[in-house]
Amino acid sequence: MDYQNIFGYTAICLSSLFYCSLVIPFLNVLRCKISYELVSMALINIIYVDCFAWYIYADKILCEQLKLGNTIGACVSMSLITIYLILELKKYLVDSILNALIFILGTLVMHKCLTIVIEDPQMVGKVCICTKLLTFFVPIIMIYRIVKEKNYKLISINSTITYMCSCIGWTLFGKAVNDFIIMCPNSIGIFFCIIQIIVYVCFKKKYSVYSGKSSTIDIERSSLEEAKKDESTTISIDEEKQYKGGERPVKIVSS
Repeated sequence: MDYQNIFGYTAICLSSLFYCSLVIPFLNVLRCKISYELVSMALINIIYVDCFAWYIYADKILCEQLKLGNTIGACVSMSLITIYLILELKKYLVDSILNALIFILGTLVMHKCLTIVIEDPQMVGKVCICTKLLTFFVPIIMIYRIVKEKNYKLISINSTITYMCSCIGWTLFGKAVNDFIIMCPNSIGIFFCIIQIIVYVCFKKKYSVYSGKSSTIDIERSSLEEAKKDESTTISIDEEKQYKGGERPVKIVSS
């Protein structure tokens, strides 16, 4: 087996791990742990458009590995969008129907534009670069929100790590097949994922140190209050014994 197939199937496996990480929030929705409205659908919609565009590009350049990898991504993201629309149907009937129609019409229009209107594979590749860059827009917003709100939990670290591994795999595959269109946007994705991980680690470390200090202070305060209670209880018992013995109680002043 040559290096192209090795890097290609490795990239498929790594990207499949990333798509599996997107399923986890929906599993929590089905288990009634969180509301479906808390699931961010912006990234999943962009991923669907991105995978669909890359599938058409792979079909034009006859790249089976790229075609298979993006077929998996398109199927997973399309399934998640369908589940979201079904859940939304129970609460917002009109909105869910309109969203479903927009989703179907958008897919058909995009397919016609990339297959019939744009016949040059290089032009389709440039469209794919634009859609890949759109997937980095959501992480940039997350980084901004983390810095502003100081809440590192806004980043899904599992998705970030798996997405970085996916970008590494496709970058190596693009280098192996000497395709700049595949290699360029995925190498940029590695850079953005590293920034996300650094921001996540820094804010998590700062938050954990703060929580540790506050918990230590609470323990010290509770210990001091318990010690004062024990002291007062001892004094009251001694006073009661002295009263029973007919002796005059002695007032004890604790420093």
